[in-house]
Amino acid sequence: MSDRPSHSDDSPVVALADTVSEILYGIAGWLLVGLGLAISVLGPPSAAAGHGIGFSALLFSTVAFVLGLVFVAFGVFVNPSLRRRLNRRHKISRFGTVRTVDQRVVRPDERCLERCVSCDSRVERGMVRRYREEYALAGVPVYTASVDYNHYCLECATDELSGRHDDALESRSPFEGSERSTALEEESTDEDEKSLLERE
Repeated sequence: MSDRPSHSDDSPVVALADTVSEILYGIAGWLLVGLGLAISVLGPPSAAAGHGIGFSALLFSTVAFVLGLVFVAFGVFVNPSLRRRLNRRHKISRFGTVRTVDQRVVRPDERCLERCVSCDSRVERGMVRRYREEYALAGVPVYTASVDYNHYCLECATDELSGRHDDALESRSPFEGSERSTALEEESTDEDEKSLLERE
């Protein structure tokens, strides 16, 4: 399952265009990061070699270093995979393995083919919960070790969100004591949860 819901009005051409666009943005982002690192690392020594030791060498080195950092920053924000990792950042004091749980609403137009983990019925509307284990440095996820999903039908999701869930649902969670987050890349809001509860 991808992080973005597939809408029924998306044609194969639109999906292909999105995929090509993401690949091209990724290439542009990595090129900008590489160029920025090269300028930051190679610029100051070449300035010192070309201008000697003095004010002009210091000025050129500083400008080259700052320009390199600007290229790296642009590269990070242009690259979709790096941008998603920044959007998933945790507290800056987090280092090592971080376990998170995200949830979002499943709508009928997504054509979800999964079955409810609680009652085994087909999920047309309901909730999907994502369990992620990743390695973070200063709160920024560097490596994702595992991702798992649990899908809930509308009835089971309503029971889960209103607190009437069974202990069996809690035992299905792969992460005990993990961080809970209700944001799944701009998909989950309090309004979605309220709309689930109102449909009951």
